[in-house]
Amino acid sequence: MTKPLDPDRFTEPHGDDRPGVRWWWQSAVPVEDLLDQLRSIADAGFREVEIAFSREFWGDGAQRTALTAVLKESERLGVGVAMTLGAAWPLTTPNTATGTPFSTRELQYGSTFLSGEGPALVPVPAAFDDPEGKRAATLVGVTAARVRHRNDPPLVAGVEDERTSPRGSIRPPAASTVLDSTSLVDLTSEVVDGVVRWQPRGGDWVVFAFWMRECEQGVTNFLDQDATAAAAAYIEEHQLGPENIELLRRVGTDFFEDSLELHADSLFWASDLIERFTERHGYDPTPYLPLLFAHGMSHFWLPNEETVADFELDGDVVPGIGHRVRQDYYRLLTDLYISRRLLPLQEWSAGHGLRHKAQAAYGQNLEAIRSNRDFVRAGGRAEGESLNSGDRFPINRKDATWHFALDWQRCVVGGAHQGGAVRISTELGAQFRAAYAVTLGDLQRMLAKEWAAGITKPFLHGVASQARDADWPTQTRFQQIVSDSWNCIHFPEWANWRPLTDYWARGTVVLETGVPRTDVAIHRDGFLTIAARGVRDPTADATAPARLADTEALEWAGFSVQFIDPLGIVEGVGEGPVLFADGPGYRGLVIDERMLPPETAEAIADAAERGLRVVVVGDPPSADSGHSHDSDGDERVRAAMARALSTPTTAHVQTMSDASTAFTRLGLTPRVSTDGGGLLTQWREAGSVRYLLVYNTLADPVTARLSLEGSGRVRELDLWTGGIVPSAHAAQGDRTTVAVGIPALGVRVFELDTGAEPGSAAEAPRGIDAAATLESWRLDVISEEPGGPRTIELDGVGPGDWRTIDALKGVSGTGRYRARVVLPEELLAGAHAKIDLGVLAGSAVVRIDGRVVGTAYLDDTVIDLGGSVANGTEVEIEVRTALRNAVVESGIDVFDEEPLRPHGLLGPVRILLQHPISSAPQEGHAP
Repeated sequence: MTKPLDPDRFTEPHGDDRPGVRWWWQSAVPVEDLLDQLRSIADAGFREVEIAFSREFWGDGAQRTALTAVLKESERLGVGVAMTLGAAWPLTTPNTATGTPFSTRELQYGSTFLSGEGPALVPVPAAFDDPEGKRAATLVGVTAARVRHRNDPPLVAGVEDERTSPRGSIRPPAASTVLDSTSLVDLTSEVVDGVVRWQPRGGDWVVFAFWMRECEQGVTNFLDQDATAAAAAYIEEHQLGPENIELLRRVGTDFFEDSLELHADSLFWASDLIERFTERHGYDPTPYLPLLFAHGMSHFWLPNEETVADFELDGDVVPGIGHRVRQDYYRLLTDLYISRRLLPLQEWSAGHGLRHKAQAAYGQNLEAIRSNRDFVRAGGRAEGESLNSGDRFPINRKDATWHFALDWQRCVVGGAHQGGAVRISTELGAQFRAAYAVTLGDLQRMLAKEWAAGITKPFLHGVASQARDADWPTQTRFQQIVSDSWNCIHFPEWANWRPLTDYWARGTVVLETGVPRTDVAIHRDGFLTIAARGVRDPTADATAPARLADTEALEWAGFSVQFIDPLGIVEGVGEGPVLFADGPGYRGLVIDERMLPPETAEAIADAAERGLRVVVVGDPPSADSGHSHDSDGDERVRAAMARALSTPTTAHVQTMSDASTAFTRLGLTPRVSTDGGGLLTQWREAGSVRYLLVYNTLADPVTARLSLEGSGRVRELDLWTGGIVPSAHAAQGDRTTVAVGIPALGVRVFELDTGAEPGSAAEAPRGIDAAATLESWRLDVISEEPGGPRTIELDGVGPGDWRTIDALKGVSGTGRYRARVVLPEELLAGAHAKIDLGVLAGSAVVRIDGRVVGTAYLDDTVIDLGGSVANGTEVEIEVRTALRNAVVESGIDVFDEEPLRPHGLLGPVRILLQHPISSAPQEGHAP
């Protein structure tokens, strides 16, 4: 949306604004059961389903018949239908699997070390991890080099090493073998009948042979456009079928590709990679092939940092030529991935009236920022996720992976915003060791943080297709290891989805209105690892990366932050003092690298001369990060950085934490500055109107004064009610101040209309509060368990963890708490009543005399009861729990060291009475 927000759409969001849900079809469920489940999903407020196929129910007539029925019913319900590309990830189809020309390829080397003069005939060495040549392979090239210093080689892990290293994986050496940089020679033309005719001279030498072969993983080759086309053709014929093409055009939304999760024992390869490398970088990589092997860098999960390479060159250049050649290789992989996988699938999807949606470059040795930027420019849709980005339940900024997850999402969102996208979706809620334990409140808090990174629309992970006669509690997608396989039959909290999906839809409307703006971009060169390696053992999270950059000082000052890659800087420079003027509009750039491509360094200098604020951290870049330009590249980088540092809009600091004060000295002010710490913001511009989402990262409420860029009228957008109400504010020159209170881990949303005169909305009248607890408690629980529900009646039982109540220790389900207000009339007279629910383990609906007055998902939720409370009023609090404790009680293993979780209303519950001290009406402009 480029126009200001439509109030009617905010109150009643459109179907496309509403959240989606991943819908696993992992077995042949009767069609009528699928349709019943689809209706329940729609009733819960979701308006998009993403069918995730599994091999057991895919690619045959029964699956296509079920798809026809679902598409027709979805059209009737107004529900969009997305679906996965195939039944597995990475993308795999029978015509692109192992044994076909279209499966992934890798390059592996063999080596023979020679001493002295050596023989004139050298047998071409076999791959070092396949010395008997059992795997079919094609010889790509043969080279040789003089050995300066020989170290121990890499090791292939055997069966006995499986606990520490997967079978067949290769352990990098402790130190690289060093080769003479002047001796590299291409001997490919000297190979005859498996023998190299070559006479080494002077010293010790090594002869290399490079073999292209199939990856044992056997999935669609992401570097081969013909493989992509073959997979798409198979999906069109077997997954879609001609009978569904026109229906899909009317109802369909996206074809989705989940995690790449690719494995190669050595290097990802393509038959024309050497030619494409030479074309891209201007030099033949063949003599340098030994330098490319850093084991584990093509094997999901990637390590955080590049491993020790098997071979490096001698010389005084640091980092050496090997590092630079490997950077050129990784950049080419990204080129080919974009041009041969992402864009062809988007073109094919568009041919069916849909988009391709992808978790682009997900955790591989590929550039995620650039991949997302180029992908959305071509019409694709970017998506992140909560699992491998590193977020954990419960959300807590003290967790080892909290900041890394934020930065990971900032890379995805940054690339998408640079490419002009507004919508960035998320696969929300997957967690290891959390099956049946995730609550609606957990999901609300997780998405609040992702909103603060710029994510706009959630896709719930996920709903399991469910036959009516399926075993209790559900057909689960991930065998109780990964959360969560929701269903509408047995999950108690399912009934409470609708207020939350309404809330999420309104947040999507706001975040997808106007143009996203971000204050500062931080340069980042390279791949993105993931943080999920340690999740089966929580202590291992401490080994995950803490963050991509130390941005806390910037955040505390109010600066919003994203990341940008080297090519992004080049593309983002325009005529004015910002990067991507039509998109994120970065006003500041941070460079904390020692090496840059020369083109990037020169673009930085150009932007600084145009007025972009640039902060250089540590030693300025002084070397070329690639090998295309030889030593000329280093000189170009040094000259460009000297030019940038000479401008008045560039500052040089020693640490990233100094960047905030440096930007202030350079005259850069955040679009939203604050006197309260711990806040993150998202800013959108639609003509003269600004939209601001403020997120509190802290576990306690925050009171702060915000200073917003621009002068005008401020209103608050209530995501729960859909109302738009005046908000107290004051004009201060060309800025507007707003005093806000933000709940723990919560959000508030504001509108600043710079085309309207500033108003003055008074704060609500203050009063004297009295608090009281409820009396005469009773709790009735309807359990959810294998034998069917039972009712447990408990007189005199009020708030408390069900695990501490003998009758409820292993119970999950729906609890109805009832209590009466007993207070002296003089306290109730004229009072405005609210209820504070205290600690909540589940979600709650509050009723007064049978009338719903509010829904709660989080601890310390306060619900307005108005003037409806009198002495003797009965308050009912219906709490629906997660399913975890009943699942554990039934004997199902949830793979968790602490399997039982808090359930129920823990409290304390208080009635709050507010007695006005003024009856003066509020002032301000009407909405």
